[in-house]
Amino acid sequence: MKLRLGVIKETCRLIREARKRWDAHENQACRRERQHAMASYEELTEAERKEVPEQLQVWLRYRSEKYFGEGQKGNGMSAKPQKAKKEKKLDKPPEHAVAHRKVMSPVGPLYLLSSKKGLCGLYFGHRIEVTELPKENPRDRFLSQAEKELKAYFSGGREKFTVSLDARGSPFQRAVWRQLSAIPFGKTSGYGELAEDMENPKAVRAVGTANGANPISIIVPCHRVIGKDGSLTGFGGGLEIKRKLLRHEGVLLKAI
Repeated sequence: MKLRLGVIKETCRLIREARKRWDAHENQACRRERQHAMASYEELTEAERKEVPEQLQVWLRYRSEKYFGEGQKGNGMSAKPQKAKKEKKLDKPPEHAVAHRKVMSPVGPLYLLSSKKGLCGLYFGHRIEVTELPKENPRDRFLSQAEKELKAYFSGGREKFTVSLDARGSPFQRAVWRQLSAIPFGKTSGYGELAEDMENPKAVRAVGTANGANPISIIVPCHRVIGKDGSLTGFGGGLEIKRKLLRHEGVLLKAI
């Protein structure tokens, strides 16, 4: 049987487009493009599939399954049943935290953590392992300042935070967190933009990973990072909280 070169070429194009969205951390768009690529891949014969570069097949058939689900029988994808999702582990407080305080907010309870040098953590109540928190301290100056500034932020009287920060991470993570802090109130940025601002445009996915590791939510505004197509993308506190924070800041979002 004669190979359909045009169909093979189009399949490769679709897979590359899905990977492009993947590299840009645009999960919603990647999922859509991957579905198109999978549908086209299903139409190929065994002989035609061999003409698709191995690296494209590996990405489509295995690596992307971790995030978007496994394939079905008959399409050349893995036919193994999906494993039950593991319960997401709660975040552990930073090792250098010496005190904590629980405060209430319009997005639920927040746990503030301080070190001897500044605020070292701000976690949403459903994401932190409270049994491992350091002692409460009603007199800690960093916690008191952070609580006061958060109250002003949620009441509409503050757009910038001035409390001293002591977030610990790798040099790359800290560089990403500095870029996050530079995103103005009421504005958003994308993972690609952050990578370009850091003069490292190929580090889009690494930027996304560092963004997700940010230990000081809201004050270091990782919620201001959205997909290139305007989608919310992932957020440790949950998309509903991210949506509330952005709406509070006056950001107009698409399709929400």
